[in-house]
Amino acid sequence: MSDASLKKSAITTCSRLTLYVPGIFRLTSDCLQEIDSLPGLEAVLARAESGAAESSTDYETRLFALFGLKQEKDADLPVAAVTRSLDMGVIDNDWWLRADPVHLSLDRDRLMLVDAQMLDISQQEANRLVAEIMEVFSADGWLLKAPRPDRWYLKTARPPQITTTPLSQAVAQDVHAFLPQGVEAKAWHTTLNEIQILLHTATVNAEREQRGQLPINSLWFWGGGRLPRLTALPWSQIWSNEPMSLALARLAGGVATTNAPASFAEWQEAGDKPGEHLVVLTDVHNARLYSDAARCTQAMHDLEKNWMEPLCQALKKNTLSQATLVGDGAKNFTLTARHARRWWRRRRSLAAYQTHLN
Repeated sequence: MSDASLKKSAITTCSRLTLYVPGIFRLTSDCLQEIDSLPGLEAVLARAESGAAESSTDYETRLFALFGLKQEKDADLPVAAVTRSLDMGVIDNDWWLRADPVHLSLDRDRLMLVDAQMLDISQQEANRLVAEIMEVFSADGWLLKAPRPDRWYLKTARPPQITTTPLSQAVAQDVHAFLPQGVEAKAWHTTLNEIQILLHTATVNAEREQRGQLPINSLWFWGGGRLPRLTALPWSQIWSNEPMSLALARLAGGVATTNAPASFAEWQEAGDKPGEHLVVLTDVHNARLYSDAARCTQAMHDLEKNWMEPLCQALKKNTLSQATLVGDGAKNFTLTARHARRWWRRRRSLAAYQTHLN
């Protein structure tokens, strides 16, 4: 073996991998019925040591917990302030709220939410809509910014006394149960109605409807707060395309970030830092939001082929020290080379690990 190969092998062996794969323990029954056997993932779950997770099973809460941050009682996770630091490259101590563009459709007595991933909003459209909203609400001390078409940010004259629901929990749901709560909830419901009336007459939306696109007829307020204080992180390198994790890594400082690899082999080849590696994979989560069984099935099969099977082999060959699978269930699953050889542990189907079946 060459010196370079020896060096590479030593680095990989010293690495410990944590995979955050939201969505895998909240698959719909339709998706589970479509999925064939997943022997690699089933082996990981059966042979691993499982431990109670440190946080709730919510996507954002679990992700923040991976960075040592817990949600305060009766308060939002400060998602807006965190992702704004990434999107705008500005760090301050102001209170910010996400005000993301969405479409609400009436289904009998329900208002169903469609988020920006299904709306194909251009930056020009976002800028024009923000300008129209600011014409009305600037007098109230609002500052609304759209550094990206899909992520908008609002600073109010003072922090409102409300708590909100993350957008990921409201997608494809009836929004009535997820509207702002708290002392000033009614006032914010009224404000939301006023914005919806304004957007109904917006030129941008008339143009979108002429092109056969859904109008942007509401905003979703969520993730209010100020920037959190991060302590030293365990991660030597973070691999992700997900904005919250990238923003938190940047705020922590000193942590290398790289685009999420397409496979375990790509991660193993590119990883050049020993220590703790965090990889964030969101394909399953994104497919699950709209109960897209075909897309979800494909994402799970890709996870099996590109990650679970080669990960098990790497542990058995001692080219990986440890792997931990973090999802949105009540437990995390940690596997070492010794654990990977526990062939006698009976595998169960993925359905046995689901926490919320729809």
